[in-house]
Amino acid sequence: MAASIYKKKNFTYILPTSPSELIESTNYTLDFAARKFIHIGLDPTDVFNTVVQIITPSRYINIPAVFLRRIFCLMGNILSFILDQPQKYNRNYFLEIDIISLSSMVYQRENMFVIESKTLAGCRVLLNRTDLMKLQYLQWCIVETVARKSTIIRPVVLNQFAMFGNYIDREFTKVDSPPKTNEEMVPFINNLRDDKIIGSTPKQDPMSFISQLKMFSSYQLAEHWA
Repeated sequence: MAASIYKKKNFTYILPTSPSELIESTNYTLDFAARKFIHIGLDPTDVFNTVVQIITPSRYINIPAVFLRRIFCLMGNILSFILDQPQKYNRNYFLEIDIISLSSMVYQRENMFVIESKTLAGCRVLLNRTDLMKLQYLQWCIVETVARKSTIIRPVVLNQFAMFGNYIDREFTKVDSPPKTNEEMVPFINNLRDDKIIGSTPKQDPMSFISQLKMFSSYQLAEHWA
């Protein structure tokens, strides 16, 4: 009975909300056969901060870029525990903060590393020893990608987001029945032509993120307009 209760408590599936679409996303593969991937990009729902998403077939987790460094610092301890002989129903916590926790659990007779959100129900991923070793192998690729997006890409995206907002202001005055709410503004933004927006912005930036901003941050643009 105890085993049954434990199993129901820890493995009841809760469908999580879909992960945010990221601007300028870079992808790495942890395990193609198991469909486990890492996405790194700028999150429009988080003021375009750099986030790391670990995506599995049924779940995902959003990890703040700064928190990922703490995972790498703990990797030696985590791997030593995960590589140990599995002990039934033994739960070990490595780190826990307000928004996320790192722990281990036994699943299918194997020690698994668990990364779980404490703010979004159902957002949790389980990584086995092979996944962790691949994550450790990718460490410096991930660190370099995060640094580049945070220090180089994000300022450009924020600047183009502001320019996009100015373009919306100009186009807003040209229509006879302009949108009155954020919900009405979203389809208005989606109907703007990408080439017209790009053509109206200064050309000093070597990269354009206008199409990605229109596709993935239309609601944030509507809020900015409001």
